[in-house]
Amino acid sequence: MVYERMKIIDNFLEKKQFKIIQQAMMGVHFPWYYNNNCNYADDGISQLTHTFYDFELPHKINGSTLPLLNPILKKLNEVGIVKIKANLNYPDKNSQVMHTDFLFKNLKTAIYYLNTTNGGTKIKNKFIKSIENRMVIMPSNTSHASVRHTDTKIGRFIINFNYYAK
Repeated sequence: MVYERMKIIDNFLEKKQFKIIQQAMMGVHFPWYYNNNCNYADDGISQLTHTFYDFELPHKINGSTLPLLNPILKKLNEVGIVKIKANLNYPDKNSQVMHTDFLFKNLKTAIYYLNTTNGGTKIKNKFIKSIENRMVIMPSNTSHASVRHTDTKIGRFIINFNYYAK
């Protein structure tokens, strides 16, 4: 397998575009769903999720929220989506299990942070802090784990993209 370098891009979107997405997803009317696992069935790590798109679902698109992400998809140069899912993690001292999203050839994973917390993402031996409007891009076969936050009662909001790029 060929491993590309990871990219970290701060201020990924223009501030106005970012605020539209952040306010929509952190607002009281955004549809979040309880999930009793994070990485695999029965792992006991609960979170709220919102699936924007999943190629394995019969209807693929979940509701009418996908257009909200058009500025991000355009900037990622996306040409094919496999899955887009948002996670709302509760404060916790424990990290999640290292995992890979997919093993598909040339597929990318991008993690977009909607708010700043002391949590983040562990990628190999590196810790990437959750900073609002930060994007981390890596091959989908890269092992990584969510690191829960402890500094605020507000959740840690991220969007995980699995996609093919130009």
